Amino acid sequence: MTKYTLAALVHLAVLLTSCSKVNHLADVKPRTYRIEKASYPVDVRIAALIEPYKLQLDKTMNEVVGYCPEELVKGKPSSTLTNWFTDVLLEETQALSDERVDFAVQNYGGIRIPALSKGPVTVGKLYELMPFDNIMFIQKLKGSDVKLLFNRMAESGGWPVSRSVSFKIEYGKAENIKINGVALDTTATYTAAIPDYIANGGDNMTFLTGLPSKNTGVLIRDMLIKNVRDRHARGLQIPVLKEQRITE
Repeated sequence: MTKYTLAALVHLAVLLTSCSKVNHLADVKPRTYRIEKASYPVDVRIAALIEPYKLQLDKTMNEVVGYCPEELVKGKPSSTLTNWFTDVLLEETQALSDERVDFAVQNYGGIRIPALSKGPVTVGKLYELMPFDNIMFIQKLKGSDVKLLFNRMAESGGWPVSRSVSFKIEYGKAENIKINGVALDTTATYTAAIPDYIANGGDNMTFLTGLPSKNTGVLIRDMLIKNVRDRHARGLQIPVLKEQRITE
């Protein structure tokens, strides 16, 4: 085969390729198909197989572990649900630490229900409240890091904070920050209870990554269940905490 014959074949291949048919998607018309439970038959064999597990799961999830005397509502910058939630984190983390834990925080989106209803509280309801397997970290923060953390909270209108924290949001920044009633010292070091999601940089908290941390190994959801159950065993209800820890 001469170089001229090869060149001719290459040219012919290019022409054939350029003339090939190409299909383009012109339009899409989406349609929703609803599948009703009654529209398909029940597999009796499979249903029988899972029934013992379902009964055990229902028994676990329907266990009443506490009582809520009023509806706790989630909101910003502070609310009864977020106040109670973070106070539990502070109390339960403090029980795991030999040193003082100065405050606890929780990302707002991590609390997954808008309200905790008045009445009996079940394990299943607390799973709805915190469905994620987030673990509690104990983290060391310089005062300057705390300032940055609270500024990020202020930018989004406020996050859940424990009773040991108070500050005012002014023009998207955290001002008049106090921890345990004392003004924030940017040169001091503070110990905080922080979910692993945040400690690992979630919700734009990347500045927290690499700071000294201790993994407690305890799920936040388990902290909630334990705290509610322990209070119930002592004849105590879930507290309703209405103070405005963050103000605007």
